[in-house]
Amino acid sequence: PMKRNNIQRIIKKIDEVPTLPMVSTQIMAMLNNEDIQVKRLAALIERDQALAVKIIKIANSAFYGTLCKVSTIDHALMLLGTKEIKDILLAFSIHHFFSENLGKEFDRRTFWRHSVICSQISRYLGRHFKIKEDGTIFLTGLIHDIGKVIFDAYFHKEFLMIVHQVHSTHSSFSKAEKEILGITHYQIAAELLKKWNFPEKVIMNVFYHHAPWHDRSHTEGSIIVYLSNILTKIVGYPCLPAENKMDLHSFTESKAFDFIVQNGFELNHGILDRMVIRIEDMIASEDLDIFGS
Repeated sequence: PMKRNNIQRIIKKIDEVPTLPMVSTQIMAMLNNEDIQVKRLAALIERDQALAVKIIKIANSAFYGTLCKVSTIDHALMLLGTKEIKDILLAFSIHHFFSENLGKEFDRRTFWRHSVICSQISRYLGRHFKIKEDGTIFLTGLIHDIGKVIFDAYFHKEFLMIVHQVHSTHSSFSKAEKEILGITHYQIAAELLKKWNFPEKVIMNVFYHHAPWHDRSHTEGSIIVYLSNILTKIVGYPCLPAENKMDLHSFTESKAFDFIVQNGFELNHGILDRMVIRIEDMIASEDLDIFGS
């Protein structure tokens, strides 16, 4: 009963989380308008210098494989398309909303770095596996762990107990959450994303990012985020430094790996190994502080 009350209390708390502040309601309104002119959008974004710089940074990301240097918003928009720009703006407003560091136990910079790399790897995997891009892959990769920030912000005391348990016993985050709060970061994230009217596919992919085998409706996307999350840890960017180290060999021997292959993803140890090298190369040339300053 204690845990059940906890869950009720947590779900109630979700009602207190404000709705997402859009970077600019004007920009979002324009993006929802299908036949928006790139020129008008560019003019609006250029008014916000910090935002303009960040969008150009993303357009030049190694993960995009752009051959020429992007130096103007016009060029960035042509390259990325309005759908992607909308996701990026959404990403910035989410980041801005949750960027304040509450304590040294859970470093938000490390958290965002994990999230940004995961979003870039998601995009890379989407391209590699020729998955039809509907604009959700990057966004889901970026916000898959948003539930942890909710716990940190609204259940700080319990969250510190969870972090402490992960540090001292090297247990998984989800296991510690279930024991201490009775609910996981992906369950709370799904509730919040519903409240924020996110697309159903994004909600499901975030909800199942630790168990894509339970996702009956959007399995492909859940597999991508699951795989991105694992690769992000393999290349050395966990959400928490004390999390269990993930290694390539034990992953390829796992049931989860078999499930991914059975779902039509052409993967083996060799392919994964080459992917990891490629990802490490891209990260090395990347400005990972896309969301910084």
